[in-house]
Amino acid sequence: MRIAISSDETGSALKEQLVANLTAAGHEAFDPAPVVEAHLRSDYAEQVALAVLRRDAERGIIVTGRGVGASVAANRVPGVRAALCNDSFAAFSGAKSEGMNVLVLSVQSVDADRAKEIVDAYVGATLAPVEVIGGLPPRRLQRVLEHVKENIAKDLSVAEMAEVVGMSQYYFSKLFKMSTGTTPHQYVMRQRIERAQELLRDGNNALVEIATQVGFETQSHFTSVFRRLVGITPKKFRESRTDVGIHLATVANAEGEKQEEKSSAHAA
Repeated sequence: MRIAISSDETGSALKEQLVANLTAAGHEAFDPAPVVEAHLRSDYAEQVALAVLRRDAERGIIVTGRGVGASVAANRVPGVRAALCNDSFAAFSGAKSEGMNVLVLSVQSVDADRAKEIVDAYVGATLAPVEVIGGLPPRRLQRVLEHVKENIAKDLSVAEMAEVVGMSQYYFSKLFKMSTGTTPHQYVMRQRIERAQELLRDGNNALVEIATQVGFETQSHFTSVFRRLVGITPKKFRESRTDVGIHLATVANAEGEKQEEKSSAHAA
C-alpha cells in the first residue's frame, strides 16, 4: 500500500519510527511535506490530504501535536475523511465502516508502541466502498477531478462537470458533495487556489497573470478567494515563501562554513 505520512516538528521522531515500521511491513511510505519550519504554521496536514485526493497515495497518516487542528485542516480537502484516533479499534472501524482515508495521531495521546498498533489496525482494514459511504463511484469521481485539473484556467460550470460523467446537474451535484464533502463550485475554487499556490512558489509572474492562469476574471476576486481559503493574501503568501527560502539558504551557508572551519582545523 502507498501511504502519505507527514508530521509537524513535534511528531517528526514518531513519524520516522512509523515510516520504518511501514516499510518493514512491505508498504511504500513517503512524506509529501518533508520540510517543517518551527517558526511557520506548516501545511503538512493539507499536503497529506491532497496526496490522497490526487490518488498519489491510497491512504494518509498525520502525526502531530495538534490533533484536532490537523484533522480540521485535512477535512477541508474534498474527498478526504480524516479522524483523530487513540486506539486500534477506532482506527480499524473508522476505515472499514466510515471510509476514513486519513488517520491522525496525537503525540500527546499515544506512545510509539500504541501508535504502531493503531497504524497496523488502520492499514490492515479494508476501506469502506463508496456504496457504503455514498457518492460518485471512484472512476467517475476521478474523471471529474482530472477534467477540472486540465481545464482549471477555463470557466468550469457544474453542467459541464456533470456532462463529463453523463449525469443530470442536480444528481451530479448531490453525489459529488457526498463524495467530497463540498459542492462542485467550492471544489473548483479550491483547486484554482492550490494551483495559484504552486505558481506563487515557483515563479515571479505578476499576480494579475496568475489570477488569469487559474481561471479568475479579476485580480480582486482572486485575492478575495485566496484570502478566504488560505488565510492570507497572495502577496503575503509569496513573501512568506521567499522568507523561508532565505532562511533555508542562510542555514545551509552556516552549516557549510562550519564544515569548512572543521576541515581547516583538522588539517592544521
